[in-house]
Amino acid sequence: MKTFNLTEEQKEFFFQEIKKIIYTPNFIILKQFRHHGSISTYTHAIKVAYFSYRFSIQHKIKVNKRELIKAALLHDLYFYDWHDKDNGVHLHGLFHPKKAVKNAIHLYNITKREQRHMAHHMFPLTLIPPTTKEGWIICICDKLSAISDYKGIRLAKKYKKRKK
Repeated sequence: MKTFNLTEEQKEFFFQEIKKIIYTPNFIILKQFRHHGSISTYTHAIKVAYFSYRFSIQHKIKVNKRELIKAALLHDLYFYDWHDKDNGVHLHGLFHPKKAVKNAIHLYNITKREQRHMAHHMFPLTLIPPTTKEGWIICICDKLSAISDYKGIRLAKKYKKRKK
């Protein structure tokens, strides 16, 4: 399989867009919350934004790249560890997209279109599919990122066992 790389110009665009959000206090706090294994929600969100941006370019999908990156960064903007069963949050997978959209509206002034991009990223767990191309890309890349995270966890465990 052929590797796909972004151009320097594309990388620069991506980093200019993400830095508008990733250094803000409301986003930095996501480093405190575990997402998949030892991966923080902060790291996961950046990974989904990168995968989404790269996917759209690699597959030549015409989308609003700024909206795609912003919505992908904010798709999991909730402030708790979903693994903690004592935090009062139930059915996290079903309800966190609405929480993320609400938080993003309040903290980052996202547009109606950006809200739509984020709202159904947990499909098919949630019954309503994404309604925009950007939303579909985020949905797909969120799954790819999760698979990548869990593969990394398994590889790390395997490596630790071998070292013993």
